[in-house]
Amino acid sequence: MERRDRALALFNEGFGKILAGLDELGYATGEDANFADTAPRAARALTELIVDRDQARREVDEMMTRSFPARYREMVISKYNVAFGVCPHHLLPVLYRISLAYIPTRRVIGISKLSRIAQIMSRSPMLQEDLTHDLCRLLHEGLESEGAAVYIEGLHLCMAARGINAHEARVVTSAVLGVFLDNPSTREEFVTLVTASHPNLI
Repeated sequence: MERRDRALALFNEGFGKILAGLDELGYATGEDANFADTAPRAARALTELIVDRDQARREVDEMMTRSFPARYREMVISKYNVAFGVCPHHLLPVLYRISLAYIPTRRVIGISKLSRIAQIMSRSPMLQEDLTHDLCRLLHEGLESEGAAVYIEGLHLCMAARGINAHEARVVTSAVLGVFLDNPSTREEFVTLVTASHPNLI
């Protein structure tokens, strides 16, 4: 059985126990047709939210190798990339809005790759803080850039739908390396550009 199949089987078993817990709370999961096949459906949904870690790394590494010679030496920003993740503390979804930037030296990657990398790396049970630093290191070290910066806003359902019920709150994290770290004006330009409110392009 492959790794993903084993995970799916374990998820399925776990969600079966969750349904039994719901039954204990008075929800007749065994009698209500709406709960038929809920465990395997929920298991498949979780495997879609969480990617295989090794496979994700291979995919990201491959995208980083497909680069182009850098003729443009100013800041490259991919702004407002929407991605989903999972909180490792409660295994509840997190909705991210991710902005990434780097200043190329020798090579650049296709702009669609920036969005794809943000989406792939987000789909894991990890802290937003760690995701922010991992993305920044990847753009700085992986592209040998002059500097990299990442700014993430997160809507965490573990905080919005339970606990404090702060559905209006957003968690903001940022990371900077290279010239973004050493030069305050470069860092300020990045933050201004990614936080500026402006009309949609279309």
